[in-house]
Amino acid sequence: MSPTRRQGSAGPEGFMRLALRLARRAGQRTWPNPRVGAVVVRGGRVLGQGYHHRPGAAHAEILALDEAGPAARGADLYVTLEPCHCQGRTPPCTERVLAAGLRRVIIGTLDPNPRECGAGAERLRRAGLEVRAGLLEDDCRELNREYNVFIQRGRPYVVVKAASSLDGRLAPSSRDARWVSSKESRVHAHRLRARLQGILVGIGTLLQDDPALNVRHLRGRDPVVAILDSHLRTPARSRVLTTPRGAPVWIYCSPRAPRARAVDLERAGARVVRVPARAGRLELPAVLADLLDRGVHSLLVEGGSQVLGAVFAARTVDWVELAVAGCLLGADGVPLLGAPGPARVADAPRVEPLGLRRCGPDVLLSGPVRWPEGEARFCATVGEGE
Repeated sequence: MSPTRRQGSAGPEGFMRLALRLARRAGQRTWPNPRVGAVVVRGGRVLGQGYHHRPGAAHAEILALDEAGPAARGADLYVTLEPCHCQGRTPPCTERVLAAGLRRVIIGTLDPNPRECGAGAERLRRAGLEVRAGLLEDDCRELNREYNVFIQRGRPYVVVKAASSLDGRLAPSSRDARWVSSKESRVHAHRLRARLQGILVGIGTLLQDDPALNVRHLRGRDPVVAILDSHLRTPARSRVLTTPRGAPVWIYCSPRAPRARAVDLERAGARVVRVPARAGRLELPAVLADLLDRGVHSLLVEGGSQVLGAVFAARTVDWVELAVAGCLLGADGVPLLGAPGPARVADAPRVEPLGLRRCGPDVLLSGPVRWPEGEARFCATVGEGE
């Protein structure tokens, strides 16, 4: 069917939703670039469409304009993210948009990248093009939530995954190794491991459970493993080091950790990374910054109570996945967050909107974390509890 005969969804929102669907086709292949979809429309007909496939490839706007050809003159361009105006691996999209002779550009959301934010839209306006921004803005921003955190906060996008009892306990006081959650919830956890680039745990979890921290139960790539281990107590024969995997294992320790232990662990296949510490406790922001520098842009935190408390303390949690099992473990069980919380409900981080669905016999609670103004009231470093 000719592009000029292709029928689009009726109305501006329909065309932007089509651009969103196109953008999602890329999956994670565009990283560290954002996912973008674009549609060229005139008279209710879709003349051209495209989405960004991978870094270095043509941007969504260019593909849509290429497909539309000369028919783009006088048409509208719907694009989920502001067209770029800077030279990168590809030429600026704004120049090609202007050359196409479009009537109007409708943008879902501005690019959070400081060198782009609003500049592309302003370039088009100055050249006399009608520009509208903010159509389905929340949906377009949500499309690239990992990219937005990476660009704006200089750290990986952090997802906390945990399984607890009805009364908010990770395990009984005996540290019984049996699973709190169901097999269905564990499969979901492995799905998260396969989707995100890295996984973070503390030495307490490693010594208690000896996890392999790879992807099982389904097909998928293994994440990079990051272990918080101030004093390098990780056993060289632990499963995380002896299980074949498709990604490296990095052990974060304090500058004073024993050199001999570092040599032993690197011989076992790990990479030891020393980061700043205070009173023997690792500074979590330094760990996250190092992970980002090493190419980990999305991180799953599966640590124990102390690690979960620490990532909330540093206000570095972006999304929560909590499987709640139908059991009660009592006041002496291991709490979900092993750190003091805020004094007032108004100061507490909230998961909004809170998603709820069944996962086997468990209930899976999930959603983005919304942080209040002001400082968090949790302990901010990771130490021996790790």
